[in-house]
Amino acid sequence: MKDRGDAELMALYAGGSRAAFEELFRRYEGRAFHFFRRRISSDDRAHDLYQELFLRLHRFRDRYDPERPFAAWFFQIARHVLFDELRRGLRSAAIPLDDAPTPAADSDAEQRIDSRRELERTLGTLPEDASHILIHAKLLGRDYRELAVEMGRSADAVKQTASRAMRRLRLARDSPDSLEPPASPFPRGSSPQAG
Repeated sequence: MKDRGDAELMALYAGGSRAAFEELFRRYEGRAFHFFRRRISSDDRAHDLYQELFLRLHRFRDRYDPERPFAAWFFQIARHVLFDELRRGLRSAAIPLDDAPTPAADSDAEQRIDSRRELERTLGTLPEDASHILIHAKLLGRDYRELAVEMGRSADAVKQTASRAMRRLRLARDSPDSLEPPASPFPRGSSPQAG
């Protein structure tokens, strides 16, 4: 199996070859773990995400197109796993509690929870690519050029998407009633399939 390409191994794995999976796992386990570890501050969480990635690889094995590069497909799944983790983190609003919280501490905690909920709600109104760019560039500190390569766009297009998304977040902060999802380009009752 070691002399076979990734795409061929994935096709064999989709057909039921355990040996093909083991070889893919051997080739990608270190890269996958380090992908998450560079972006998540906890070794335990990075390990959990790494395991989730290989579970999803198994789940989506029939969807792999051998005409496309395996590594790009694999790391696209990894990015989705990471993005799901970041969304869960925004939802959880995990706030450590003292043994005897003071009313002021309760108020601060409530404000942080409200802020996180508001951020989550606002991010939910953005197109998925825009929220992905904001989370990765602004929260994780990734470079626009890196995101551009990852998303198959120019760095200028990624910066422009980030700028528009930040403008929308500021508008939402200043005017909470403006939090409507982006309008559909199709009139009500129609869709791109209609016609």
